[in-house]
Amino acid sequence: MRFDRRTGALIKNESEVLGAIRMMMEQFYNRFPDIAEKETHSITIMGGEEVLPKGEYFFLESYCNDLKCDCRRVFINVLYKDKILATMGYGWEEVKFYEQWMGEADMAADIKGPILELTGPHTEYSEALLKLFKEVIIPDTLFINRLKKHYEMFKKTCQKNSKREIEEELEHFDPELHAIVSLCKETGTGIDAITDTNREAFYPIIMAIEESIWTKYSEDSSLKDSEIIESLKNLRDNIFLEKALFNPLEEEIITKLKFVLFFNNYDKRDLSLSISSVLKSAKLHKSMSGSRGYLDFISSFFNQMVREK
Repeated sequence: MRFDRRTGALIKNESEVLGAIRMMMEQFYNRFPDIAEKETHSITIMGGEEVLPKGEYFFLESYCNDLKCDCRRVFINVLYKDKILATMGYGWEEVKFYEQWMGEADMAADIKGPILELTGPHTEYSEALLKLFKEVIIPDTLFINRLKKHYEMFKKTCQKNSKREIEEELEHFDPELHAIVSLCKETGTGIDAITDTNREAFYPIIMAIEESIWTKYSEDSSLKDSEIIESLKNLRDNIFLEKALFNPLEEEIITKLKFVLFFNNYDKRDLSLSISSVLKSAKLHKSMSGSRGYLDFISSFFNQMVREK
């Protein structure tokens, strides 16, 4: 049994793991870059504001890529000078829709929003940006209609992600018969560096790596960050080599990555960037919190969510 870091769901088998890996809030730009460049909403603050600095603010849209989910919501990351200042959630339907969709009236108003999403980046400007979003952007009918259109467009591209198709493909996929390099696509995200703005696009790879690390640490409490760091370095430097040697944890990570690569459009650069991102996180937490800083950090989060579940 495994745990999905994003949703808090316990996952019982490999098919469910793959489904969880593929379900996330994904940027509209990832699938429609040309349209996103033309239709992403922006506001320019000219000065004189008490809270927000002057300049241009971009409201980047993300939607749930689970075909079975019809939440009719959007995540908005507010970008200012290449930094995310706030993450907001908003649903454009009436509250009654979210009561029926969730089957729970108490949380429907929060699901509809607009609210600050706890799972996203925030700064001292988040509350002011939420107020701006409520008072200026939401009343704009053209903006709301554009969200609805983008949502429908995005969902149509998720058709191939249906559970039945995943299960059918899974039956015929044996990771032992494939090399990592052969599963990497010629064209991936096209992103040169992982930032707060685009990190969501890499979640399936990052989750596959960290889920394997967390599972290993759950089984062996003597594991240390230094061992994880060495394993991540080995993967980073040798994962594309034909005759490289890997330890059991590294082999487990590679197996998970094969599934991710089989079901998603990632290239070698995407994979390398993701491994390096996890490596950077492990080094940072080790330097800040000691020999098991990173392992305790991810375990604390996972274990808390399991208890709440």
